[in-house]
Amino acid sequence: MSIKAIDKTSIHRITSGQVVIDLQTAVKELVENSLDAGATAIEVRFKQYGLTSVEVIDNGSGIPEDNYDGLALKHHTSKLAKFEDLTTVTTFGFRGEALSSLCALCEGVTVVTATQPPMGVSLEMQSSGKVGKRGKVARQRGTTITLTNLFTPLPVRRKEFERNAKREFGKALTLLNAYALGPCSSASGVRLTVSNQPDKGQKSVQIRTSGTPSLRANVSALWGPKALDNVVDLNLDFSFEREKLAVRRTSDSGSNQPIRATIRGLVSKFAVGSGRTGTDRQFFYVNSRPCNLSKIQKSFNEVYRSFNATQSPFIVADLILPTDSCDINVSPDKRSILMHHEGNLVSSLKVS
Repeated sequence: MSIKAIDKTSIHRITSGQVVIDLQTAVKELVENSLDAGATAIEVRFKQYGLTSVEVIDNGSGIPEDNYDGLALKHHTSKLAKFEDLTTVTTFGFRGEALSSLCALCEGVTVVTATQPPMGVSLEMQSSGKVGKRGKVARQRGTTITLTNLFTPLPVRRKEFERNAKREFGKALTLLNAYALGPCSSASGVRLTVSNQPDKGQKSVQIRTSGTPSLRANVSALWGPKALDNVVDLNLDFSFEREKLAVRRTSDSGSNQPIRATIRGLVSKFAVGSGRTGTDRQFFYVNSRPCNLSKIQKSFNEVYRSFNATQSPFIVADLILPTDSCDINVSPDKRSILMHHEGNLVSSLKVS
C-alpha cells in the first residue's frame, strides 16, 4: 500500500485520545482552566460518577468574545507565543489541547461564559472544536463547561469507563484533593466544592474547602482536625550543583552557579507512631503544579523510614525551582515533569 496522509478528522480523534486518557484527566484540565482564569470559587459536579456528565463552574474572568472561535481549536492558546516561552510559563495549561480533545471525546460540550454580567453567552461546541450554536443567557462573571457522555465516540474506552466508573471517580477525587489542599489553591484562597449525583439518589458533597489561604485549614476540611495531630511544617532551603556536563556547556556564559530550591508544605513528625500505614496521602508539586515526582517521593519515604521504620509520612510538598530548571512539556497530561540535574537535586534534598 502507498503511504498517504491521514485525514484531519481521524488525526483529531487519534491524538485526542492520548491527551485525555481518563475521567481524572478530563476534570483536571477543566479545573486548571478555571485556576488560570483567576477563579476564587470552583464547583465540580459529577452526574452518575461522571458517566452522564461533568460540569465545572467558576467565577473567573470569563472568555472574551474575540476568543470564542479559537476557544477549542487544536493548539490555540493565549499562554504561549513561541517555543522558548515554555521555559518561563507559570500557567497550568499552555498547549491548547485540552478543550479541543474533549470536544472530540464527548457526545456534547457546552460552554457558558460571561465577562460583563448579568448577560452571558452559551456556546455549543462541535466535535471538531468549532463553535456551533450560540445563544444569550443570564450568568454572573465566570465560565461553566459541561461535558456530556465522556468517551462515547470511543466505544471500547466508553465500555471500560462504564465498567469501572466508581474506581475512576475515586481517582478523580484523589487528584482533586491535590488542588483542594495544595499550594496552587491555598495560596490564592480558592474555594473548591465537588459533588456527585448518582442515577437515583441525592447529590452528595465529596470535597468542600472554605477558600482560606491556610494549608492546615484545607487539610482539616478534607480529612478532619485529627489529620493535623502529628504533622509539622515543612520548610527546606537548599542548593544543588549542576551536572558536570552542563557546567562545561554553560561555563562561558557564567550560569554555572548552584541552583537554589525551596520546599514548603507539611509532613508527619519524625517519630514512631506519627506516620501512616500507607502512602495514600502524599502530594507533590513543582512551582505549585500538582505532579508525579517518583524519585523525590522515594527520597522522602527513605529518609522518613530511617526514623520510623514501620510507617509512611503524610506529605504535602511544593518544590519551588527556577522555571528553566525543569521541563513541564513532557507528557500530554503534564503530570510528568523532567527535572534537570535530578541526581544532584535528590542527593541535596536527602541531606536537607
